[in-house]
Amino acid sequence: METPVNAPFKEKVRLEIVKLREMGFKEKLEHIWEYYKFFLLGIVIFLVITGSLINAWLINPQPKTALLLSWNTGFVLHEQLDELSGTLTNRLVDEKVNEAVSTTQMLTSTDDPTINMASQQRMIAMVAAGEIDVFILDSAMLVDYADNGLIVSIESMLDEISSIDQEVYDRIKERVVYARFGSEEGQVEEAIMGVCIEACPLLKDLDFYEKDLIFSLCATSKRLENVKAALIAFFE
Repeated sequence: METPVNAPFKEKVRLEIVKLREMGFKEKLEHIWEYYKFFLLGIVIFLVITGSLINAWLINPQPKTALLLSWNTGFVLHEQLDELSGTLTNRLVDEKVNEAVSTTQMLTSTDDPTINMASQQRMIAMVAAGEIDVFILDSAMLVDYADNGLIVSIESMLDEISSIDQEVYDRIKERVVYARFGSEEGQVEEAIMGVCIEACPLLKDLDFYEKDLIFSLCATSKRLENVKAALIAFFE
């Protein structure tokens, strides 16, 4: 029984039901697939997308960033950075809070100028957006970053640490790194711009053996309390 093309919608539905009742189970499946496969595929795709969004937003949302540390010097494996992220997250973040410490690596001093340029552009964009909190640099980078306004002095942060944990402060104070750089007024200034974390307690525990590693504060960081907690964690 063919359904008239010009029949009203209700009549089409009635005739389709009658037609299906007259078919066997296999015929019903073949008929439904033949005429409604795109509609059914659309429903399946809609349900998959909806389920993924519900899972991402409500059931298993991605943790917010408690701190983003950018490792810009030396050789480090992604597995090591992941381990560092996990360790700092355990020390800095309350387990009841859906936050995590993230790490990234900026390869700005490779033999490939294309990679260097891409990394520098990505880094500048992240700094402008206030996404990066901590840079791990070498001595030469520290001066360059300070001169370009990418990092700021941590002297006031050290004063705060001294009132929190004097023992940790004493360890950090022995490793402060000064940098001379040009100010906006054209004068040369010198300030504590970082702390050497080479062979510090935390990196020893994680088997990091790189040398000339300096912890520095990104100029646009807004998560200063977490930066301070991270610096303490490196020396506890």
